Amino acid sequence: MKRLLAITVFLLAVFAAVRAQCPDFTDLNGPGVTCQYGSFWNPFLHTGVSWERHELITGQGTDPYTGHQLPLLPPGEDTVVRLGNSFIGAEAEAITYQFTVDPDYSVLLVKFAVVLQDPGHFAGAQPRFVMRVLDANGQPVSSCSEYDVHAGADIPGFHSLSGMCWRPWTDVGFDLSEYAGQQIRLQFVTYDCAFEGHFGYAYFTARCISPNLTGNCQDGYVTFTAPPGFEHYEWANGDTTSTSTYPLNSTTSASCQITSAIGCVFTLNATLLQDNLPTEDATFYDTICEGDSYHDHLFDLPPQTVIGTQTVRNTFFNASDCSGNDVVYTLYLTVVQKYTEYYDYACQGDDYDHYGFEYTNLPPGNFTDTIFTVGNAGCDTLFSILHLTVSVNAAMSLDIQGETTTCEYKPVTFTAAANAVSDLQWIVPGGTGVLSGLNGPTLTLSFLDNAENPSVITLIADNGCQNNSAQITVWHYPGYHSFVQDTLCSGSAYDANGFHLPVQDSSGVYVFTNNYTTVHGCDSVEVLQLVVHNTPLLSAEAQPSEICAGESTTVLAVGSTDNSVALPPTPHPVVPGDILCTDGSIVKPSMWPCGKTALGVVFYVDGTHEHGWAMHLQEQGVGMAWGNSANLSNTNYSTSRTALYDTNGYANTLAMRNNSMAYVAGTVDFDNGWYIPAMGQLRAMFTEEPVVNATLQLLGGTVMFPNTSSGAYLWSSSEKDGYFAWYLDSGGGVRNQHKNNLFSLFLDAMRVRSIRNF
Repeated sequence: MKRLLAITVFLLAVFAAVRAQCPDFTDLNGPGVTCQYGSFWNPFLHTGVSWERHELITGQGTDPYTGHQLPLLPPGEDTVVRLGNSFIGAEAEAITYQFTVDPDYSVLLVKFAVVLQDPGHFAGAQPRFVMRVLDANGQPVSSCSEYDVHAGADIPGFHSLSGMCWRPWTDVGFDLSEYAGQQIRLQFVTYDCAFEGHFGYAYFTARCISPNLTGNCQDGYVTFTAPPGFEHYEWANGDTTSTSTYPLNSTTSASCQITSAIGCVFTLNATLLQDNLPTEDATFYDTICEGDSYHDHLFDLPPQTVIGTQTVRNTFFNASDCSGNDVVYTLYLTVVQKYTEYYDYACQGDDYDHYGFEYTNLPPGNFTDTIFTVGNAGCDTLFSILHLTVSVNAAMSLDIQGETTTCEYKPVTFTAAANAVSDLQWIVPGGTGVLSGLNGPTLTLSFLDNAENPSVITLIADNGCQNNSAQITVWHYPGYHSFVQDTLCSGSAYDANGFHLPVQDSSGVYVFTNNYTTVHGCDSVEVLQLVVHNTPLLSAEAQPSEICAGESTTVLAVGSTDNSVALPPTPHPVVPGDILCTDGSIVKPSMWPCGKTALGVVFYVDGTHEHGWAMHLQEQGVGMAWGNSANLSNTNYSTSRTALYDTNGYANTLAMRNNSMAYVAGTVDFDNGWYIPAMGQLRAMFTEEPVVNATLQLLGGTVMFPNTSSGAYLWSSSEKDGYFAWYLDSGGGVRNQHKNNLFSLFLDAMRVRSIRNF
């Protein structure tokens, strides 16, 4: 019998016929090692070692971005890999190791540290580090085989300092015994932030270790030791350190459940026998019920809670001298779910036939029932438990609460009051602008001037058994707005057009506003633009006090310096801020309302002062991604400067519409002349923001960037390349973002303001 110094148990399904070799994880040019690099959007774009993005660290020191608190090398290591660097530019890099799992060294122990700059972006755009274990088909080997962390607050195990966050050296173990003799891939990926301004990188190394409990027999006791470096140890006897001591007797066994720092769990076993030591390997197949322990074939397993088949191996040793002959028992243990619970609902009077339960003419109420079925050997009785809710077949109460009198273009909210409602649908008349909640309990909308008066809003509700509907009738009334220009001489009071102003002493152009409320409570505004001229002071030069009849004389008048204010120049036929109407005419804001219907607001006029572009009264496509990652037109604008030269939004939108995956193109009424502005058109729109916003307010439209703190952005139809498109921020800045806009927090802020030619 061969003398052994350690007591071991292998957690392996099969032994590989050929001995596998664990790779040297610090050899970047070794067999099975693939180094890649690219951008935040595709780290695997290029293959090869990139200088300073795949780098070996061989000297001890400290990382400067952690305040020199993170050592470059963990204890016991003289070489590690640094993946990524402190340069910026939306870079990303990867290293993949492909190797065959060695049955004798089937636990993968990874040591890593992460350094990430925290820019405060939304989670999807922040620097990140990913570590994953994949099978030969590229699928995760288990539910606990990936570690994915991004910069940000409240990350377990991380430290923070001056905009940096880092995780100190951490050990993570993966039990790969199920893949013994098979190929797997260990992959590491680091990312900078998506917006090119912040960095992230990681240090790591790894090795393959034996899945063994080692033991030492001395003075009637055996001390078992589990592999070091894990987060938590749970021995069958209650110990929680990496070692545990048991009395040495004729049948000593030990079991240790090990948990890694990212929550991966595996179990190691060992058995010492004084007598009847097995002489040859054996394989067993067995079944137990969920929650049962297992004590057969010299296995001693605690209650099992994981449903499915697991492989357990036990190696036997002679308890008298801690020697053994390496006899291995392999158990394929299937744990059957003993209690299966179902939750369902039905309606009063229904028949029910699901999950093995059968009922007729159900009464209302909440019921729980159990049926027993014959299971497999080892778990003879299985339980199916049904929790059934039967709804009363009575008509639900349904009501709509909200204002029945409102003002046009003012947001108004209606609330559904109903019992046991599972589905709601609002039906609104034409001429209303829905702001939110069309399928929810609260509806917010506004009435336009072309809505029916009164307007009827209908709510349909369904509680799974009954449906009902309710209506509310709403009267909407306009506010009134007037704009008057007038002149006055200094030294005079003004009392006209509803304004009562005191004496005006100084020349200039002044704007006065009267705010009123109509009898229906709707806001009204009168605006007076008053041009005040200086009144000249005249005096006559001395003349003869007398003249004879029939004679003449000359009187010279002398006036003070004329500081009168010139009248504003005659306006051009069309200027930014004018109103484009549905009949094609252009109306000045001072003439509104005029019995016409507004279509848009002018924001650009060409040299003829008769033609240009008008923006839509409302935003479209709020929270909509631009489209798929593909070139949709022949022109790309690689810089913000060149993007501002693009004014061909119509052609851009046409190209987008020809691609069904250009999502945002579907939000504009292209068939009726509306399209997504190009970047140059968006910038022209922003330049006239004050005047167009004033008119939008007059018309009850949505102003541009009504709340800059919300971070609303406007998409353009200008492409940067196959992956990015340009947009405008609330400060007039030109930026670019991924077309698919993968990050929901950012996506909520993306909007479209369509335009049209006139």
